[in-house]
Amino acid sequence: MSAERALLVITDPAARSADGESVRVALDVLRASAPTKIVVPADSAELERALARRGRRRVVVVAGDGGVHSVVRVLDRRGELAETPLGVVPVDTHPGSDHGLARALGLPAEPAKAARVALGEYDRALDLLLDDLGGVALRSVRIGNGVRALRTGSAAGLAPRKPWRSFWDRAAHTVSSAVGPAGHRLRVEADGRVVADVDRPVFSVHVGCDDCDNGPARVGAAPELPSVAVQERSVNIDGPEQPSATRTEPAPATGTATVMITAFASGGRFGLPAQTRGTARPADDTAPARGPMLELRAREITVCGPDFTYEADAMATGPVRLRTWTVRPGAWRLYVPRPDPVVPG
Repeated sequence: MSAERALLVITDPAARSADGESVRVALDVLRASAPTKIVVPADSAELERALARRGRRRVVVVAGDGGVHSVVRVLDRRGELAETPLGVVPVDTHPGSDHGLARALGLPAEPAKAARVALGEYDRALDLLLDDLGGVALRSVRIGNGVRALRTGSAAGLAPRKPWRSFWDRAAHTVSSAVGPAGHRLRVEADGRVVADVDRPVFSVHVGCDDCDNGPARVGAAPELPSVAVQERSVNIDGPEQPSATRTEPAPATGTATVMITAFASGGRFGLPAQTRGTARPADDTAPARGPMLELRAREITVCGPDFTYEADAMATGPVRLRTWTVRPGAWRLYVPRPDPVVPG
């Protein structure tokens, strides 16, 4: 990185509280490499002011999922997201995340290594999922098994930084959410086509960005546009299941997400009512079991049903009754590790 390119480092207060040592290590590496302005925003307005006044400084975010989401939303509102490559130093801000943000973004989990990547010259265009209320998911959305339910808390007696912590990490205080005995009764539409309905309970729904059209990480290279195909595994949605049957359709060349819907096994094949009369129940049926799975690609995904909680990356939101996610192809750019050299075949 050239010496004249200074840094604006946005530091997540929740990250400093959760793992101050990782934040300190990252800041030491960044300060030793370039002129650095460090901002710890007290609220969303302060974050917006810092980004508006950054000039030509490279933006580096030392944060968890919530902090990165906040920066992305502000830049998107300002119309500057696609033209502002971000350096990200992922910091776990709640127990059990196990470096999930680093893994999802393909970044090192060690703060010093991630800081060096943020100082590099290789960036890659990535897709994101934008919901109908302006929320973002940088990598994936998950509903159902394993999603943490939000714990309601009192607003009394908050410390001065507490509102900003809430802005950064609304899911900092969470509890486990188990799949109920009847599964999740959700209606799922992919590009306007119903692929699951409320009469057929599901175990989980996962929506993940494909980034299939964005090409490898390079300096000044145009993205490649590979051909894409969609395969749907037959899972007895509309008729008898054919285990080996697949159907291949032409897929959009850009801007798709992979949608995986796993049936709730106790409800029969993909949620069809199970014939339980006269059958013996297992000794321990307290743990829900996965059933068949449907996998497809789509540009727009709508989920509705009784109150459900979802995770955008690792940020829990809900309960809600309706949410639509739309893929924004190549909407943001991330500094990534130097790609491995291509060996001629």
